[in-house]
Amino acid sequence: MFNFLAATFGRPPARPPSAAQDSELDGALGGGVRYRPRLTAQILRDHEVIRREMRALLDACRAQDEDAEIVCMRRFADGFRRAGLIKSVQLYPYLRWALEKDRMATIQFKSTHRELERSTLLIEAVLTDYLDSPWDSYRRRRFVHDVVRVAGLFAAMLRQEESTVLPLYSPPGQYRYVDGVDPHF
Repeated sequence: MFNFLAATFGRPPARPPSAAQDSELDGALGGGVRYRPRLTAQILRDHEVIRREMRALLDACRAQDEDAEIVCMRRFADGFRRAGLIKSVQLYPYLRWALEKDRMATIQFKSTHRELERSTLLIEAVLTDYLDSPWDSYRRRRFVHDVVRVAGLFAAMLRQEESTVLPLYSPPGQYRYVDGVDPHF
C-alpha cells in the first residue's frame, strides 16, 4: 500500500541544505520558537479586551445582577485564558531562548515570570471556583470581594507585564549580552 501511495504521489523533494543560516535563527526555529513581529501588538489588544471585560464584571457587581456577573465572569475568563495561552506558547518560550546568553536578563525575566505565574494561578483559582461549581450562600457573599481582589491582581499583572516583559521581545540579532558572548562581535 505504501509503495502504491509513494508511486502515485511521489516522495517529497529533499530539502536543500542552506549554506548561510544564522546560528541564532537555527536555535530559534529548531526549538519551535520564532519571532512574531505582531505578537506584542496582539497581546496589547488582548489586554485591552480583557480590561474591558473586567470593567463590565465590576459594573455587574455594582448593579448586583447575578446573571450579568456570571456572563461577565465567563467572558473575562475566556479572554484571560486565551491571552495566557498565547503568552505561554509564543512569548515566554521565545524570551527564554533569546535571553539565555545574558545571565542578568535571564534572572530578571525568570523572577518576573514567576511573579506573573503566581498571580495567574491565583486568578485562575478564583475563576475555577466560581465557574466550575454551583454557587452557595458562601460564594455569593464572597463574590464581590473576590472579584475586586482579582481585579487588583490583574491590573498589577498587566502593568508589570507591559512595562517589564513586553519590551524585552525583540527580533533575533537585536539582543546585546551583558555578561555573555555576543555572537556578532
